[in-house]
Amino acid sequence: MNYVTSIELYTFDPIKIAGKLRELGDDYEEKVIKPLMNNLKYVPAHQAAAAFGEGVTFLCQSHVAQRPGVAPEMQLIQASVAFGLYVRKASPDLREKVQDAMVAFLNSRVGSWVAQQGGWDVVTGV
Repeated sequence: MNYVTSIELYTFDPIKIAGKLRELGDDYEEKVIKPLMNNLKYVPAHQAAAAFGEGVTFLCQSHVAQRPGVAPEMQLIQASVAFGLYVRKASPDLREKVQDAMVAFLNSRVGSWVAQQGGWDVVTGV
């Protein structure tokens, strides 16, 4: 078993850790996010909601996205908004397609749950 020695505590380098975290984030973006975005880019408009939903579902099923104590519907909402914002920023030409897909996805996947909670104002804490 490896134990941290007091010498190692003093050689802790937050710059190296930040660099490694950035590297991991870049790798995740390249291997996971960009392929999902490209899938959205090349599907016909009438299939965009399904492609968007598949991407969000995939993101929610990843170990990183699963958080205890957070309703699965909230995870879907958070992932869809984050994915939608990322696509809009990375590919502004997809803005309308993504907006329509996100609305269709949210209405079909979490619309009834949002209504049961008392509406969007309650769910978003507005």
